[in-house]
Amino acid sequence: MLSVKKDENFNLKATLECGQVFRYKINGGRYTVFSKDKMMVIEENESSYTLVEGEEAFFLKYFDFDRNYDIICSNIADDFVSDAMRFSRGIRLLNQDPAEMVFSFIISQNNHIPRIKAIIERLCDALGEDKGGYKAFPTVEALASKDADFYHKAGLGYRAEYIASAARSLCGEDFNKLSGMNTPELRNYLMLLKGVGRKVADCILLFGFSRREVFPVDTWIMKVFSDIYGNISADKLACLLSERYGEKSGYIQQWLFYKKRETEKRFG
Repeated sequence: MLSVKKDENFNLKATLECGQVFRYKINGGRYTVFSKDKMMVIEENESSYTLVEGEEAFFLKYFDFDRNYDIICSNIADDFVSDAMRFSRGIRLLNQDPAEMVFSFIISQNNHIPRIKAIIERLCDALGEDKGGYKAFPTVEALASKDADFYHKAGLGYRAEYIASAARSLCGEDFNKLSGMNTPELRNYLMLLKGVGRKVADCILLFGFSRREVFPVDTWIMKVFSDIYGNISADKLACLLSERYGEKSGYIQQWLFYKKRETEKRFG
């Protein structure tokens, strides 16, 4: 069994709870994580995390163990970013399936995490392949086989038409070809999908296509930067922050997002 030593660069709970993933369960020190058609069961003990079920190579890629997080966390100039990094250190950016991220983040719009997770599980139960003990995330083709009425009945509200439309648009699409687009081209492509604006597109880019240079801006990030940039649109702020932080944008976004949300939950 693969064991990963606990250190400052890997906090499994924070990694799962920082808003980048929705298919996981935590039961004490036992974590069950689903991605596309894969499942991993990870146990936490005093000094390590142990993969007790799942593929070792998939685990290592999913949790981004090919990347040196000491380098990523070095040379942070901004004091408030450094503070957020120290608070949030251990969060790793996951390498997730792009199609799953498209539909997950469309569902996430104006929604809260428990409800997002519940909706996604209903879709997996209804349309996902039975993998023996769990259901895979539905394929694009399975999602395209249903109309907006089906998604309304599944509790998606106004997002029902967005999911139905996106599935129809993406049915038969070659995601490897999409991965070959540069980031502005891919963002523009994603924003042609009904219901996908800049923020959702940037979440898909960061969490589904590993575009670390993007900086998704939501209400939490708007709060973080309100004193610096004042009354500015989210889309403009996303551009400025991506330019400011470059290839570290995605990591910094997660540190700031997690610290702001957790601090307000504890003391707000």
